Amino acid sequence: MITAFGPAQFLEEMTSLWAGKNATGQSYFKADDSLRVYGEFFTQSHVLRASCEDYHHGATTDVEQQEDDQKNGRKIGIPLFLLYSENYIGGRYEFPAVWKDWVLEGVDVQHHALGNGIGHFGAEEAPEESARVVGKWLKGISAQ
Repeated sequence: MITAFGPAQFLEEMTSLWAGKNATGQSYFKADDSLRVYGEFFTQSHVLRASCEDYHHGATTDVEQQEDDQKNGRKIGIPLFLLYSENYIGGRYEFPAVWKDWVLEGVDVQHHALGNGIGHFGAEEAPEESARVVGKWLKGISAQ
């Protein structure tokens, strides 16, 4: 289906739907003709196949393994930082609360929601803010 539609066109349409509405974020996201570059990669059959496999396993195998982890009490035991879009995934889920059951009790979980209309591609749409908050978190855990 993607090949018939045109892999580069499909990639551009899907990423544009998932990107935020912030004008500055969109300019960062599309800088240096990035959508054309990503699209060229996506036209390569092995890249398209790997992308489809990633989504397939994310909806099947990965879910099964995570359910098994939960059933057997396997949880994240190291500090965790959640960086997410306030409007995109943060608008659909109480994102920090979702992770509560996936970490061991007492594990430090910090988070930062990228606001102002930033979409799914937070690091690309808000690179300075993303780098700043991740850097601050890394300095904090290295001081422990």
